[in-house]
Amino acid sequence: MYQEKKKDYGPRRNEYIRVPRVQLIGAQGENLGVVETGKALILAQESGLDLVEVGPNVSPPVCKILDYSKYLYLQNKKTRQNKNGKMKETKEFRFSPVIERADIDHRIKRSKEFLKKGHNVKIVVVKKGRQTREQAMDVFNDILTNFTDYSSIESESKFEGNRISLTFKPNGKTKN
Repeated sequence: MYQEKKKDYGPRRNEYIRVPRVQLIGAQGENLGVVETGKALILAQESGLDLVEVGPNVSPPVCKILDYSKYLYLQNKKTRQNKNGKMKETKEFRFSPVIERADIDHRIKRSKEFLKKGHNVKIVVVKKGRQTREQAMDVFNDILTNFTDYSSIESESKFEGNRISLTFKPNGKTKN
């Protein structure tokens, strides 16, 4: 029932590489070909660096002579950059069926600014009380005419209870 998660120790290095031969890449990036693992380990120790398995899923595995702590630092830095670059928030702008024209224009202007910065933008029209579905759809369609330069993530607007929503992404063209 309960499975323990295997602890990730990172890529194998030095004595933990237990295959007979490896594809070796030198400290300056030169390809040294397929080498016995023991010989590759001696070459790494002579240069004062580590033998690190960078491509474990091929046969023979690809190993590189490099400074392991520097390699870990660069890998972590890369993942942080990817995480920060990909994690653009979705900005949500809410409208009402009885909203003034100036408020609509201001929110559309702000949403386009966020789209230019690379964020996804969600447009939501929320109807309250006795406001009709037709009023909400009129306002929603009026808002959508301002976003012809952007593509929508959802192909059609969603009507969920008292809300109509559509999400735009920053690049591409709409299908309409």
